[in-house]
Amino acid sequence: NDLREVAKDSLFIADLKTLDVGKIEVDLAYDETADAVVVSGLATSQTIDKFIYEARRLGIYAVVDMLNVESPLDRLKSIKELPDVVILHRAIDAESEEDQRWKWVRMIKEEFKGEKILIAVAGGITPQTASEALKNGADILIVGRYITQSKDVRKSTIDFLDVLSRELPKEPGDIDLFRVHVE
Repeated sequence: NDLREVAKDSLFIADLKTLDVGKIEVDLAYDETADAVVVSGLATSQTIDKFIYEARRLGIYAVVDMLNVESPLDRLKSIKELPDVVILHRAIDAESEEDQRWKWVRMIKEEFKGEKILIAVAGGITPQTASEALKNGADILIVGRYITQSKDVRKSTIDFLDVLSRELPKEPGDIDLFRVHVE
């Protein structure tokens, strides 16, 4: 609530990575004015289903983080409703391994063609990998260390803005059109 007072127009994401009591955690985040909530893809299907239902009921975005999930596609097929956003998240400890997220972006887009689902990528995102991600269909880039640990934060941020200006359509869609109250 205090942050909302300072940054009224910001999108606040409660990165809870919920593993249990999905409904309760969504309610708590909503009470603190979160616009989106994140559940771990490692949670049970029942937890994810309750989490997504409650987020929809309250009119906030439901996000599933696939960190350490072996098959994000199979995980999405195992739940009742798709989330608004799925995060294909590579762990820091796995960043030296080959990056398979691009394969999952394409597979999820193909499997759920016509559905309202956005795909985010996270974990070791640089301007180079950002360009690859966007070319492979990613909708959202979650950038961390490239900016936060940079000696020149301004330049690092501009590096990403340059990629976005080259790779994105000139008039991107409005994510807020996804927001719908269930009840």
